[in-house]
Amino acid sequence: MESIIEIQNLNYEINNKRILDNICLKVKEGELVGLIGPNGAGKTTLLKCLNGIYKAEGTVKVNGVLIDRMSNKSLAEKIALMHQNTQIGFPFPAKEVVLMGRYPYLKRMQRESKEDFKIARKNMEYTDTEKLEDCAINEMSGGERQRVLFAKTLTQQTDIILLDEPTASLDITYQEQIFKYARDLSEQGKTVLAAIHDLKIAAKYCTRLVLMNDGKIVSDGSPEEVLTSMNLSRVYGVNALVYKNRITGLLDIYIHKVNEKNKSVRFHVIGGGGTAGSVLRQLYEQGYYVSAGVFFQGDSDIASAEVFGIDYLVEKPFSSITDRLFNENLAYIEKAHTTVLCNMPLGFQNIRNLEAAEQAEKLVIIEDDLPETRDFTGGKAGEIYNRLKSKAVAVINSSRLHEVL
Repeated sequence: MESIIEIQNLNYEINNKRILDNICLKVKEGELVGLIGPNGAGKTTLLKCLNGIYKAEGTVKVNGVLIDRMSNKSLAEKIALMHQNTQIGFPFPAKEVVLMGRYPYLKRMQRESKEDFKIARKNMEYTDTEKLEDCAINEMSGGERQRVLFAKTLTQQTDIILLDEPTASLDITYQEQIFKYARDLSEQGKTVLAAIHDLKIAAKYCTRLVLMNDGKIVSDGSPEEVLTSMNLSRVYGVNALVYKNRITGLLDIYIHKVNEKNKSVRFHVIGGGGTAGSVLRQLYEQGYYVSAGVFFQGDSDIASAEVFGIDYLVEKPFSSITDRLFNENLAYIEKAHTTVLCNMPLGFQNIRNLEAAEQAEKLVIIEDDLPETRDFTGGKAGEIYNRLKSKAVAVINSSRLHEVL
């Protein structure tokens, strides 16, 4: 498929400061491309260069034609830009603002036709702004104004739509709605480029992401290719985990701060049945080295360990812990400064986890429920558990774990 937008060697400077640096980008019809990156990365500037507002070095072609050779009206028939700044000083009614999207198609002094009004009305209904048609644009909330201006952008009826932080003033409901609209438009054949600050929204709706930093393209590809821990660390300077959320099936991002002084402190977590997840998260957030196990295949605690990149041991389901895994568990416990025993069910399959915990030099027990209510071994596990309680440095409920870290 031919590229509808083609950018080659685009450079832009303001006061001798390079804002865009040798940008090369091709965009095909029907793509929803998210421009992501920190403030000052060049996202807004790139959109304005595409729309002809900024004159830059290099070439920008739309359908194979240089935009420098197009008149303003001709370019406006092909590209619509919704600006980040939504402030309007005059009290225009919303319907008049939306009708302004028809200006590329009107001759000088020509009035809007019935068809123009029909198009505007359709897009106001589409964006749930028809009830605002007689309201003054400068008296609206930021979210209402944003949606009216989005209707105006759609009323321009271009094949290419540029959105500059389109959800900046919107509540969560309309944030999602704007990008659902954008995805629908791309599936109808429109090409949408959007500068987006919310990485989760970008991952959810965009077919392609372009990661920018310091005026350059750092990464370009599918959300899975672009949103990596390495890229986010490099561009945003954060420690981030990128993983597929098991509930939504979508990419998710977890950002945390690293506590350098804790990196050499080791914890080993014994849990199961979903009891270790919050413990693993708290330890990970504090920057400790963490290991875990023995879990059984299918346990939700495994997903938590994988999200946080934690070493863990796993046994086959419906079987007892083998000697090999028991010894590996002991090795982790011996290396750990502290072992944490979670509020897990106690059964014959995992009783060897309790036996391994007896070797811990420093043991913390999390007890949210009495052991007898979760002992399914006829008391055998309870005997070991009570011995563990007698040697533990702390027996606490899960809400107090932070007190012993």
